[in-house]
Amino acid sequence: MSRSPHVGRALKKSITGIAAQLTGRETPEQLRRYADQARAQQDWARDAFFRRKVCEMEPERLGAWIQYGHALKEAGFHARAAEAYNRALALKPGDPEITLQLGHLAKVRGDFAEAQRCFEEARAGGHPDVDHIDFELKLLRKIDNSRVFWGEGAEGERVPLRVFLSAPAKPVNETDRSAASDGLGRSDYSYAFAMRGFMEALDEMEIDYTLIQRPESIADIRERSAAEINIHLGFYPPEHIRVLKGAYNINCFAWEFDRLRSRDEIPSDHAFADQIQTLSIADEIWSPSEHGATAVRDSGVAKPVRRAPSPVLSNLVKRGRDHAPTPREAERAARDLGAVNWTPLAILPRVKETVEQAAHARTRTLQAILSEFESPTVYVSVLNVHDYRKQAEPMLAGFLRFAETNPDAILMLKLSTPFRGRGLANRILLEDQIANAGRMVPPLVSERIWLTDDVLTRDEMNRFYDAASFYLCTSYAEGQNLPLIEAMARGVVPVSVDHTAMRDYISDNDAVVVPSHRRPLDLRMSQRYRMVGTAMNVVEPGDLKRALETAQGLSPEAYAHKSAAALAEVRDQFGLAPFADRLNAVVERLAAGDRT
Repeated sequence: MSRSPHVGRALKKSITGIAAQLTGRETPEQLRRYADQARAQQDWARDAFFRRKVCEMEPERLGAWIQYGHALKEAGFHARAAEAYNRALALKPGDPEITLQLGHLAKVRGDFAEAQRCFEEARAGGHPDVDHIDFELKLLRKIDNSRVFWGEGAEGERVPLRVFLSAPAKPVNETDRSAASDGLGRSDYSYAFAMRGFMEALDEMEIDYTLIQRPESIADIRERSAAEINIHLGFYPPEHIRVLKGAYNINCFAWEFDRLRSRDEIPSDHAFADQIQTLSIADEIWSPSEHGATAVRDSGVAKPVRRAPSPVLSNLVKRGRDHAPTPREAERAARDLGAVNWTPLAILPRVKETVEQAAHARTRTLQAILSEFESPTVYVSVLNVHDYRKQAEPMLAGFLRFAETNPDAILMLKLSTPFRGRGLANRILLEDQIANAGRMVPPLVSERIWLTDDVLTRDEMNRFYDAASFYLCTSYAEGQNLPLIEAMARGVVPVSVDHTAMRDYISDNDAVVVPSHRRPLDLRMSQRYRMVGTAMNVVEPGDLKRALETAQGLSPEAYAHKSAAALAEVRDQFGLAPFADRLNAVVERLAAGDRT
């Protein structure tokens, strides 16, 4: 670490506030606390600065060097991060966790052979998270394609087809809580989840594919790929679209309104601000809903636009439910969610901090919550709390009215936000979903509605759905709505609106439909989405209350019918066959020389 002072000077230039106020008499415990605060804010430069000082004071402390390596890696000082990890490894030779971190670092630096060696060594060394390591090795095989990236492709044996995938966010490893949390709730993170479904489908079809970052940086993929046909599936909103030169570019993106932004609504003269123009850069557009595809076509995009939803393959149950979960079945599913903390709904703006603290003190597990009800019926919903389209207020207000006469009904809201773990779920829900200039916010305080912003693994999400009788959706608009579809794949009966993307798969046959009516975008929505003159679909609390009463009154036979029908819709519309048909049609056209 002979050059670490240079890193310290480089980092010190970017830190402000408490770092500038250090007296030099701080204890390692104080410095670690400052570093933890910086990490919670994802201020990696400050984090690394404090970790370096801890290492100077406690050079024999293993954890100090590991945490310093983490911070340096996130701050972009990869060579220094390797030095820190290796210093830790010298203190505890062969440690599988340190070896795993060296593997992650090698992957970030593009040294895929070293990454593979480290991952395999960590697994052989007894690292407990074998699923995570296997996922990384599988992903590495897709990324580390030597024919593509090391100049052998054009000269090697030709193959019929290779598919490339890229997105603004990296693929999500949902087997590991820490890895699954990366980027969750941030802008465009849902594109990574959509890409995951396409990856699973390509695996099922045994089609060779490669994940790439920054596809626009590759001069011509035909010089690197040994494929007769190269297809690039890009998962980008129009403003961030990326294409792969030399490939047939299909941009997959979700759109939920009736049209794209008009030229009069373009916020700037930036080249990528015009949605119609940027989407026309791709060779073809895939939209996950017929509503979205129609909106793009009608807006004047010059390229072919087709419906191609993200497949849902991995969490399907074998058959629909015979009945709603019994209290015992719900409690059994809740046992597997013991690491997830829930906070009661507590929104009272005038005294919000006091109410928030009181609610946070009532944090409980789902199993503990269920134990207070004689025969609980669990309703669930999943939403990015920063997404204005989710229309949470009528969901809360309507459920509270319903709960007045249904004492065993509870609603569990799984919120996605990058600000998780700070006890702010109620505040963020208020500020991003409910508060609106020009009106007083009504009090919403109840232990019949519970919130969590914890990260759940895929297995935990499945158990979350397994505990639920119904999934609630009151959105203004949706592009596909993967959480709703995934709940249906577990046999959960939806209580949902049936507009925009949901029109493809929600009906009286498989759901309890929540009525909605169209209304022009309000000022808040217009400002967020930079559109005027189009409409959103509004739910009234009273209509939701009546839909919930209908759901609660379903006979076991009616529930079983809707559960089976919901599962059938997922299999028919989001299974492997629809995706395979769509992709094979593209390949056949390209093989015949037709790019239209």
